[in-house]
Amino acid sequence: MKSKTDWHYPLRLDKQDGAAVAQIAVETGQPIITVLATSIRKGLPLAREALGRPPRRVTVVDPLPDRLLRRAYAAPDELDAVTARQLAKFQTQKEPQ
Repeated sequence: MKSKTDWHYPLRLDKQDGAAVAQIAVETGQPIITVLATSIRKGLPLAREALGRPPRRVTVVDPLPDRLLRRAYAAPDELDAVTARQLAKFQTQKEPQ
């Protein structure tokens, strides 16, 4: 059987939010703690999205222009002769001890 963890934090709500929580508790017949716990559970994905870091570049190096990338990848290289099966075989080999 799962046990629940008790969290003891003071909760500061402004008057409008407190009134909204109380109103939902009355409308649903649920205790305020259930309304708060459900609100937290349902709202966590939105909170993560709102508080998350915006995507950033991984490097400080400017990307190559498209014309250079096309020219570099258009030229044949040593991997063009390797089949997908051979590549998979190489990737599954263990490093020598």
